[in-house]
Amino acid sequence: MPPKALALAIFLGLTVLKSSAQNAPEDTLLYSSTAKQVIDYFNTTIAEQSEIYNGAKYELYPPANKGTFYFQDKNYCIPSLIRYNGTWFKNIPVLYDVHNDVMISVNGNNLFVLDAERTSDIYLLEHHFIYLNTKSPDDLTPGFYDLLYDGKSQVLVKRTKLIDESKSTEIVYEDKTAIYVKKDNKYFPVSSKSALMDIFKNKGKELNQYLKSNKIKYNKDEEGTVARLASYYDQISN
Repeated sequence: MPPKALALAIFLGLTVLKSSAQNAPEDTLLYSSTAKQVIDYFNTTIAEQSEIYNGAKYELYPPANKGTFYFQDKNYCIPSLIRYNGTWFKNIPVLYDVHNDVMISVNGNNLFVLDAERTSDIYLLEHHFIYLNTKSPDDLTPGFYDLLYDGKSQVLVKRTKLIDESKSTEIVYEDKTAIYVKKDNKYFPVSSKSALMDIFKNKGKELNQYLKSNKIKYNKDEEGTVARLASYYDQISN
């Protein structure tokens, strides 16, 4: 096949893969012939020569009565943009095990764990995950964080999946989140609107007016409110 035709086929295949992923069966990893061709092409032309493919093997966890271990409950790989060991790679198949906080990829028909410390950035399902390898006990726990805003200040969300042990006859995985603001090289947890305003208290009057003028309600969108307020704070702070 001519190079241009092959490139077009790969592009179309990835487009189909992205649109098909939304409706894929729960236990499907490579769920269409087109998707398999695209991933196989990556494996044969790039993966065998890539340093990415050196992680431990991984086995999928079975679905529970409610929920899964995986980000947005998608337990199949999604083409993603990642930065691995300082190099950007496009359309890498990625699956995020939120419960164990590990990023997974696929080589042939085998799943494997990406080296977290070398995987600094992952754009997955319209989210930007970064890996923090913090050293100080006063910093956040090392792991993958969803980066909502990155300016002079920073807004991060730690996403976790917990097993609800109160259900005696069912296995239920529940989503939990924790929001953090990085300001002056320190991380502050945001558990309420008052906690958020306390972080930016030197601009409290301006921020309250911003919330009122834009009709922003913290309880309706906690993550979005924190990100918008941090961005506005950076704009008015010189």
